[in-house]
Amino acid sequence: MNATLTDQARLRLSRGFAIICLATLMGGLGIGMVSPLLPVFAEEMGASGIWLGLAFSGFAITQTPLTPFMGRLSDRFGRKLFLAGGMLIYSLAALGYVFSPTYQLLTIFRIFSGIGAAMFFPVAFAYVGDLAPRGMEGRYMGLFNVAFLVGWGAGPVLGGLFKDSLGTDATFWAMMVMSAIAFVVVALLLPKPRVEAQRESPSNGGVPMLGVLKDRVVSAICTFELIWGLGFGGVFAFLPIFMTDNLGTTATAVGIVISTRAILNGVLVYPYGWLADRVNRVRLMMLGATLGAIGTFAVPWMTGFAPLLLLFAITGLFESMSVPAGTAIAVERGRHLGMGSVMGLYSMSWSVGMLIGSVAGGIIQDFSGIENVFRYGAVVVLFGVGIFYLMMRRARYAKETVG
Repeated sequence: MNATLTDQARLRLSRGFAIICLATLMGGLGIGMVSPLLPVFAEEMGASGIWLGLAFSGFAITQTPLTPFMGRLSDRFGRKLFLAGGMLIYSLAALGYVFSPTYQLLTIFRIFSGIGAAMFFPVAFAYVGDLAPRGMEGRYMGLFNVAFLVGWGAGPVLGGLFKDSLGTDATFWAMMVMSAIAFVVVALLLPKPRVEAQRESPSNGGVPMLGVLKDRVVSAICTFELIWGLGFGGVFAFLPIFMTDNLGTTATAVGIVISTRAILNGVLVYPYGWLADRVNRVRLMMLGATLGAIGTFAVPWMTGFAPLLLLFAITGLFESMSVPAGTAIAVERGRHLGMGSVMGLYSMSWSVGMLIGSVAGGIIQDFSGIENVFRYGAVVVLFGVGIFYLMMRRARYAKETVG
C-alpha cells in the first residue's frame, strides 16, 4: 500500500477490499445460478429466436446506456450507494422471475435487472481500482476477478442442481437470497475509503465523458470489450440450448460446462494478473482472446458432454489471461480520467457487445442453424483482436507494451 497511508487506513482499505470481494462473490453466485438457464426456461415457455437471445442478454438494454453514467456519478457521490442499490435491484428482479407467467414478462424483468448490473459491477471494479497501488494493478484486479468469476462459475452448477431437483422457481428464489445477502454486506459493512488513487483521479467529473472516450487507450480497450462481447453474446446465450436440444444433456450438465470454464478463469486470473504486472499486457489480451475464439469455433464438433467439458476446460486455461490485463490497463487510465467513468465505459462496451451478439445469434440460429452461432462468435473475436492491436499501436501505449 501507499507509504503515506497510516496503519489504520491500510486496515480500512484491506477490510474494504475483502468486503467488496465477498459481496461480488455472493452477488455473482446468485446471478450465475439463473443467467444460463433463462434461455432454457424461456424456450419452455414458448420463446424462440430473438426472444431467446433477449432472455439471456436483455439486461444489456438498460445496462448499456446507464453504466457509464453510474460509474461517473460514483466518482462524484461515492461508490457505496450504487453498490448497495445494484444488489437490491437484483433481488427484486429475482422475485419478478418467480412470478412471471410469460416469456415476455420474464424478459422485462431481465431488462430491469440491467439497472442493477449498471449500478454494481462497474462501480465494484472502480472501487478496487481506487485501492490498487501503482505497478500492482494486475494483481489487485486479478484477485478481485477471482471473486467475480468464481461466483459466476459456481452459480451455473448450483442453478442446474436446483432446477433439476427442486424446479426453476427454486433457482430464482436462491438468486434472490444471494443478492439480498450481498446487499446487506455492502450496506452495513463496506467502508467508504478516501484513498490516494481517488485524490489523483478527477472524481468531481471534471473530464467530460466524450473526452474520456476520445482517449486512444480507452477507445482501444473498449473496442476490445465490445467485439469480445459481440462474439460471446451469442455463444453463451445459445450454449445451454445447444446442449439440451442437440446433445440431450440436463440443466446440471449445462451448469457444469459453463462453470468449469468460469471457475478456471477465476482460479487463474490472479497468477495472470501477477504476470500482467511484469510482461506485455496487450499481448496477453490478444493471446487469451485468440485461444478462446479457437475453442469456441470447435464447439459444433463436440458430440457429447465429456468432449465439450474438456474443450471448455482447455479454453478456460488460456482465455483468462485477457481479463486482468485489460482491467489493469483500464485502472491506469482511470487514475487520470476518472476511475468510475473509465470502468463504466469499459463495462458498457461489453454489455453492448453481449446484447448485439445475442440478438445476432438468434437471427443466425433462425436462418442457418445453431452450430453457426458459435462459428460466428469465433470469427468476430479473431477480427476484433486485429483491430485492437492496430488501435493500441496508434495510441502508442507504452512502447514496451505493444512492441
